[in-house]
Amino acid sequence: MFPAFFRLIGKIFFREIVIEGRENLPSSGPLILASNHPNDLLDPLLTLFFSPPLRLRHIAKSTLFAVPLVGFILRRMRAIPVLRHKEAGGPVDYSSFFDECAGALQEGDAIVIFPEGGSTEAPTIGPLKTGAARIYFLARQRGLDVPIVPVGINYEEGSIFRSSVLLHVAPPVDSSRSVALHATDPPAAIQELTAEIHRVLGDHVFQAETFQDRELIILLERIYSESQQGLNWADRYRRLGEFKPRVVELRRCCRPEMARLRRLVARYRRLARLAGTRSGDTPAPPLSAIAGAAGTLFAYTGWVFNWIPYRLVKWLVERRPLPRTDVATMTIAWSLAVFPLAYVAEGLLIGSLIGWGAGLTFGLVIVPLSYLALRYFEWRETLGIRPPYPAALFRGRWSRRTSRRLKRLRERIMREVERFPSTANPARDTTAHTGVPDLSQPADANPGS
Repeated sequence: MFPAFFRLIGKIFFREIVIEGRENLPSSGPLILASNHPNDLLDPLLTLFFSPPLRLRHIAKSTLFAVPLVGFILRRMRAIPVLRHKEAGGPVDYSSFFDECAGALQEGDAIVIFPEGGSTEAPTIGPLKTGAARIYFLARQRGLDVPIVPVGINYEEGSIFRSSVLLHVAPPVDSSRSVALHATDPPAAIQELTAEIHRVLGDHVFQAETFQDRELIILLERIYSESQQGLNWADRYRRLGEFKPRVVELRRCCRPEMARLRRLVARYRRLARLAGTRSGDTPAPPLSAIAGAAGTLFAYTGWVFNWIPYRLVKWLVERRPLPRTDVATMTIAWSLAVFPLAYVAEGLLIGSLIGWGAGLTFGLVIVPLSYLALRYFEWRETLGIRPPYPAALFRGRWSRRTSRRLKRLRERIMREVERFPSTANPARDTTAHTGVPDLSQPADANPGS
């Protein structure tokens, strides 16, 4: 029950969930899934997309089990509690914890572990704890050769509603050297296997030196690929690696110019959000097809009923500073409380004003109507027709003026990049070698980039 519910939550929160490398997962049997941990409770939610066929047992910090509702859910999902050093305030005996993990593997379950030991505000994978390696060797002592499969969780913007995420499943870690070493030096073998997990996981996670670098790389990739249609986050993720060394070199060779570029990018991002568009594309004229009229009517109706709870959730999340790792979790938590209450209140209001038949009808259709509105405006956005929410309904001329400002700012960013030295300039490399289009040409001059 709970896994299916949380998978539904994931599909609502994310516009796009892409899984690559699923063939690296066994169809059944014991398994250790080792993942990076950039986004608190959202990360274990995403691993639920591997179940079925896998029977997952998540390792969760013991303090979560003391939270009334969360603890109930974790126990129902058979999560395994672990008391961390920082909660214990001293040495911890982990023998019973490792014994429970090994027992779960003997029963054919898959252990989900986040070896960083906690969710961290960092654009890179932190040092790994040795728990995954210890569980692996304990399982071997009990006659189980359990594969360790790293899973890279790569968010486009992990705290943003309706962004994208890529689950990048790596091949099983090669443990042969560590197994041979374990016969003579178990502690060294555990450290070596942990280092190998870290290496493989790092190959399947997009990392940057700073959050500012990461945001700049993602936005530059968007600008460079705006002429291309139909690219999903997995396609774009593969292109990010072409930008990373260039941004690092730009920062090292041209600090004043890089600071100016960062200011332009920050301004671009603010304007894009005000205009109600994720990429800043200039909206094209509305479609004239009559077939879209009914969809437009239903979508705007759904938007009207969801505007107040959406703004309320946004206010509740933003009323006090939160770590990046907690924003998405709190957004989902508040949404699960606010939206049902808002729908009940709206249904009662409609029933008292129009009739209880209308109120009951509202209660039956509001959820599918809300989802229709969400998907409709996203569909319009992908076609470059309208912002993802009806900004033009209230800000028609202002929205068009902002779009023109975005276009000019985007062109200025391109010119700034063109001015950097050729050793660090992605615009001066050929697409044959890098897959990055030449910004000195019009966007439609690079259709094959």
